[in-house]
Amino acid sequence: MAEPQTLAHALARHAETRADTTAIAYATSSARGDEGAEEALGYGELYGRALSLGAVLRSLPTRTHDRPFVLIALPNGVDYVSSFFACLTADAVAVTYHPPALSTARAGRAYDLRLAQILRDCEPSAIIARPQLHQRLRKVADAAGLAPLILDPRQPGTTDGPSGAGGRDAPLARPDHLALLQYTSGSTSDPKGVMVSHANLVHNVRGMTSSLGTGPGQAAAGWLPLFHDMGLIGMICHPVWAGMSVHMSTPADFLRNPLGWLRTLTRTRATVTFAPDFGYATAVHKVPEDRRAGLDLSGLRHALSGAEPVRPHTVERFAKEYAPYGFDPHAMMPAYGLAEATLVVSCLDRQAAPAFHEVSAEALGKERRAEAPDGSRQAVLVGCGRSLAPDTEIAIVDPSTAVRKAPGEVGEIWVSGPSVAGGYWGRPEDSARVFGARPEPAAGAATGSGRTYLRTGDLGVWYEGQLCVVGRIKDVIVHRGTNHYPQDLEATVESCHPAPVRAAALSVPEPDHGAGGHGGERIVVVTELTAYGDDVDYDAIAQAVRSAVLEEHGIPLAAVALLKAGAVPRTTSGKVRRQEGVRRWNAGEFKPVAEWRRERTSEGGHR
Repeated sequence: MAEPQTLAHALARHAETRADTTAIAYATSSARGDEGAEEALGYGELYGRALSLGAVLRSLPTRTHDRPFVLIALPNGVDYVSSFFACLTADAVAVTYHPPALSTARAGRAYDLRLAQILRDCEPSAIIARPQLHQRLRKVADAAGLAPLILDPRQPGTTDGPSGAGGRDAPLARPDHLALLQYTSGSTSDPKGVMVSHANLVHNVRGMTSSLGTGPGQAAAGWLPLFHDMGLIGMICHPVWAGMSVHMSTPADFLRNPLGWLRTLTRTRATVTFAPDFGYATAVHKVPEDRRAGLDLSGLRHALSGAEPVRPHTVERFAKEYAPYGFDPHAMMPAYGLAEATLVVSCLDRQAAPAFHEVSAEALGKERRAEAPDGSRQAVLVGCGRSLAPDTEIAIVDPSTAVRKAPGEVGEIWVSGPSVAGGYWGRPEDSARVFGARPEPAAGAATGSGRTYLRTGDLGVWYEGQLCVVGRIKDVIVHRGTNHYPQDLEATVESCHPAPVRAAALSVPEPDHGAGGHGGERIVVVTELTAYGDDVDYDAIAQAVRSAVLEEHGIPLAAVALLKAGAVPRTTSGKVRRQEGVRRWNAGEFKPVAEWRRERTSEGGHR
């Protein structure tokens, strides 16, 4: 049987061959985060809902586009999934969007601002949202000078367009058509829509299916947000392509009760899960041993870790803590990817043990080379395997000269292959700069290969046959002529004392001292704590942080700020937003419970 042309065609095939098999199940509000009731859709019902809503989408006006763009402004759940597949089957372009956080007036304003920016950027023909948000969405759209149709996913209405609700109409999607606009997380002032085609999606999910050995009869379980690439493509598109059953809860459910994730893995015998490093760390720190009784993780073959730096300490602790409950250490799979390459770029070979490489920190920082440790300070590189597919090339390139680096040399990670997206929507100059890079020809070669590459903005190195991610170019900290990678400092902070859990190492400008003030940078650390109050020794925590960073990295910190949970800025996928952290530091927006600065100590909040 021929391979489906698109993900929509794969869903149609599963609807015919395994209509009653669970496609997607979400924990209901009464059972979230724990075992209990789920709202589930079989493959037949999921396809039926997609066709019903898709019939409405097919009749939408296309405005300035060749096909309708549809913004999905729904919370995580089965409606989000069915709405996404409605877009795919109708050959409409799905635009993913962060659901609103309206707990405060400030959060509401931020939501409205980003929504208005995205509406102006892509000019959608429709927005799919719950009824309680329709009035707010209409107000923002009117202010943006747009008039999209606003649809309820459960009652989309009827149109004069072709109806697919009563039959099994073939999906309209074509491989070369745009399937998805994935807006990157980060600064709200400049959202960029990554253009992902149906062919991009198929290439990436096919690679995952091949690498992980997934297929019908297996289950996946997770809690990632669907407006982020790792959740939507890793935990929805990939399992649906493979014909698996997906059992999900929401990020809020996970944070409220991380044990629920582990119980779902146990109950469903899931073979695959995706999570960022902090998810596995949370399962270690927030699930007491006396509550782990009954867990059985022996069915879990692949626990992918990505979306943020993978920390050896987390991998080792999770494997050790959950080995008594059947977890196979070889199941942990560090991976590297980004939205601009659809999702996954590289991952470990199936059932290969995670590889940690100790290298000289001095050589890595000064010479930008990965070398065996020589007795001086060490750094640990995490192997993220090889490219996901044979036709995907990963090159390490000098970001200034575009000359390829030799194995063992640090440079920017460049990616070329069928998973690389088509660029940023409506931004030809940015697209040419980021997606159209060409390395300089190798020495002795007359011309280059002719391939274009995606510039990821990440630093990496090939070491012992594996891609190792070193850090973000823009986040590198330079101290006394040596490059330091902030995630290394953050890992040191989080392991030096039980209290720090989520740290950010920031390089901030030295304060000016009058007209003759000096420039330069100073290094500060902000970190969230597991606990705070009268019985917490903040001085001891700050001292432990300062001593560990000085001893392991040779950096005397200028300040340490101890914060309440949730205060370190992060993207929707959990990555530290270090540039935003620098801005908040300079603006004095952090509200520490205690703070140490060189030459003085001050406390704020409750001690």
